[in-house]
Amino acid sequence: MVDDLDRLFDEGLPKGKKALSFLKESYDCGAQILVNRTITDKLIDKSGLSFHIGTDDPTMRRIASWLLTNYSDRCDDLIRRLWKRCGREDVKLIGLLLANIEGDAWEKMLSMVDKSLPLDLTLEMAEEIKRSGRSIPSAEFLSKWNQSKIQKQNAMLIASLDMREEFVQLVSNAPLGGELFERIRKRSLEE
Repeated sequence: MVDDLDRLFDEGLPKGKKALSFLKESYDCGAQILVNRTITDKLIDKSGLSFHIGTDDPTMRRIASWLLTNYSDRCDDLIRRLWKRCGREDVKLIGLLLANIEGDAWEKMLSMVDKSLPLDLTLEMAEEIKRSGRSIPSAEFLSKWNQSKIQKQNAMLIASLDMREEFVQLVSNAPLGGELFERIRKRSLEE
């Protein structure tokens, strides 16, 4: 059975800026959007994101899989463009793509994320990379990412996914964050 997303995929990924419009249209495929719309409209103002459609995870995984299968040579460029636009679904898609393309996904994530994002979205990116089979990097590697408060906090969040003795100082010394960030820090240090 062909659905709206399959029909859209049949058109192929356009080049240039049209690719971003195409992907945003793909996020909007499916009935799940109607359920989430009222919630997401309220969240967008405080998130720092350009949009939040409410696309479900299975749809996001289908989009990422289609891109990785058919357009893997364009994924690095798409990641840069998606980050610049920075909608919630864009960031989720970036996490899925980073987790599944060649190269050091942790380095790419830490060097790219240079502005504040909702904490759940940052954690989702990191968890997706970990789920792909990549080990949590060493404390030495994570400590190199100290150019900004956001890099230090993101390094702490990555360390918290697999708390080890070597991460105690990094987690303890990370800059203060919001309530959820501090709960993650406390839980990590208690493990």
